[in-house]
Amino acid sequence: MEVHCLREDLFKGVQLVQNAISQRNTLPVLSNILVESNGDGLRLSSTDLEVGIRCHIKADIKNSGATTTPARTLSEFLRTLEDGRDIHLKVDENQRMEIRSGKDKCVLVGLPKEDYPVLPEFSEERSLSMNQGVLRDMIRKTSFAVSTDETRYVLNGVNFIVQKGKLTLVSTDGRRLAYIQRDTSDKKTNLNAIIPTKAVSELARVLGSDDKGNEVDIGFTDNQVTFKHKKTVILSRLIEGHFPNFDQVIPKSHDTEVKFNTKKLMSATQRAAVGTLERGGSVRYHLAEGKLQISASAQGRVEVESELEADYHGDPFTIAFNPSYLIDVLRVLESDELILELSTPLNPGVIRPLGDDNYKYVIMPMQVS
Repeated sequence: MEVHCLREDLFKGVQLVQNAISQRNTLPVLSNILVESNGDGLRLSSTDLEVGIRCHIKADIKNSGATTTPARTLSEFLRTLEDGRDIHLKVDENQRMEIRSGKDKCVLVGLPKEDYPVLPEFSEERSLSMNQGVLRDMIRKTSFAVSTDETRYVLNGVNFIVQKGKLTLVSTDGRRLAYIQRDTSDKKTNLNAIIPTKAVSELARVLGSDDKGNEVDIGFTDNQVTFKHKKTVILSRLIEGHFPNFDQVIPKSHDTEVKFNTKKLMSATQRAAVGTLERGGSVRYHLAEGKLQISASAQGRVEVESELEADYHGDPFTIAFNPSYLIDVLRVLESDELILELSTPLNPGVIRPLGDDNYKYVIMPMQVS
């Protein structure tokens, strides 16, 4: 194999696919990137057997071929080179890759392509398209609520549901739940799948670099999902199992509804969180005539209080939340104002952006101390 390309194109591609490589690989070949050349350019691929990433980069192909090469070393060498440099890449029959740029050279010994797992191509068996910006926003507003508890495997991903022209994303860790629904142009596809956090995070990373609102093609098989965005493909196994019935978790009614400025509520919550001293502490939210008092204290060593105006005219009401769970959602809301729905100090509260009933964030209360 012999190719010419630009340093920035190759480095960007290597950085992208390198994200799929796990530091805990038991197979040496999985620390490598699969490099394949054909008439269209270079194709770079990587996988940890759960998630895979593939991308195409521009290259002038003199001789076609394929090999695998150590990802980290290749990335670090390319990092030291300046943009605009020409790269001459050559691989011999012993999997010895020589990378030349001007008077600089790096030689890496890899493993043959045959040792690398075969990554499937995009499947159109069950597929749909979504606007890149819409999908990125949906992921941003749900992925933070995914569980990190590996014993609750079905909660270690985002539930994707396509039904009747709607795409719904749901995530939960058992203490909070994020739900968002948006329209799709596809009225025929119906599916329900749990996509692992790593795949969703890598997809968000890829979509975050595109501000032109391109389409994302999403293809499903029985045990796999594939996302195709321009010249990048992300593949992932699906999480087996049944996602909890989230519809039972989302409250259908509430006794109190109060409107707040999103940034002011976040700032006040962040201030009060200082009074918890440690993650997992609670912040008290006390509603009284025309105001919301937010406070926290810990071990008699610290007390913090803030107060916001509130259009509230009922009996005094106090509820406590984990401030981190509130801050997580307030950070991703783009609306200037939000609605907080409450019933009792023991029932979950609901946060939704003003004017958007298709995004709901359910948060369980903590014991009022």
